Amino acid sequence: MTKARFLVLLLAIGTATAVAQPQEAPEAPEAPAEAPAAEGAPEVQRSEAEVARRARVYAQVGDVAITVGAIEDAIAAQSPFVRGRYRDPARLRELADSLVRFELLARAAAAEGYGENAAVEQQVKQQMVQRLIEQQVDDVVTRESISAEDVQAYYAEHEAEFARPAMVRASHILLPSREAADALLAEARDADNRQFRALAREHSIDTETKLRGGDLRYFTNTGRPPGANEEDAPVDAQLVAAAFELEDLGDVGGPVAVGENWSIVKLTGKREPEVRGLEQAGEGIRLRLWRERRQAAIDDFVRGLRDRAEVELHPDLMRPIRLDPVEPTEGLPHRDPHGDGREMPQTGEAPQAGEAPPEPEGQQGQ
Repeated sequence: MTKARFLVLLLAIGTATAVAQPQEAPEAPEAPAEAPAAEGAPEVQRSEAEVARRARVYAQVGDVAITVGAIEDAIAAQSPFVRGRYRDPARLRELADSLVRFELLARAAAAEGYGENAAVEQQVKQQMVQRLIEQQVDDVVTRESISAEDVQAYYAEHEAEFARPAMVRASHILLPSREAADALLAEARDADNRQFRALAREHSIDTETKLRGGDLRYFTNTGRPPGANEEDAPVDAQLVAAAFELEDLGDVGGPVAVGENWSIVKLTGKREPEVRGLEQAGEGIRLRLWRERRQAAIDDFVRGLRDRAEVELHPDLMRPIRLDPVEPTEGLPHRDPHGDGREMPQTGEAPQAGEAPPEPEGQQGQ
């Protein structure tokens, strides 16, 4: 196999094959037909007769032989649900023919010189990095390598992380005087959630909350949600005290003095304190420890590569590099195109920790 064709085959995975297949045809495999089993996969001991059977050629596309074994491997790579489709001879034929289409497209792409395309070569590098990480790190640092003792020790050292204090959710209407608050209090007490939000939008002088109907969101007795930054402004202490004194959802309290102004407070949500035990938190802890150890192993591996490669850096040349402003794509993580798949931080303001979305009409608390 030439280098150009190898490059094209890797790039074509999941793209060219999908375009070439009929609307209802099964997906093509994620590797060329003659490719060996994925690295790290357990070797299967086969008899000579079985090896000979799997070596039988279904199709010959130039110098590439698509064998019975390649077709079986393509089926085995699918989920159990999808594998059941191939009991239908027509479906099985579609899958086998998709391998032929793949090879035809790969040959055409190689003939057009895509093997030397910079984007193709970058994709190949990313695939090689992924395979290298799998072999050097993922086969060694597995989730199973995190012992029950490791999980228990982490839980004991970070027990406070798994305890959530009591929280309330409240809305308020901030008014400029006690007289204005007294005049609106009766109407606020008779209002349902929708009506209270309308009153807040109409009368509140709190510019931060009035557009969301006076919603203060969930907060603890500190005035902040769990995990919030100390730099974030808390809910006023008088409002916090008034909200925690309310017992039932929908109760209205006040007027409450807030600086030189006065506020009417409505309880819209309540959450009791919660402690997650080791049994509940165990899998999350195991996943966290695995990610930390995996990243540490990758960092150590790269550090060794750097030491042996004698890397030279010229930071002074970074200054003339120009970056056009780019709006981040909402909801999609940003990943380093030259890295190992870790997410990069997005620009823009992140939502506050523990922040809850506005509750729908008629549904309060949990």
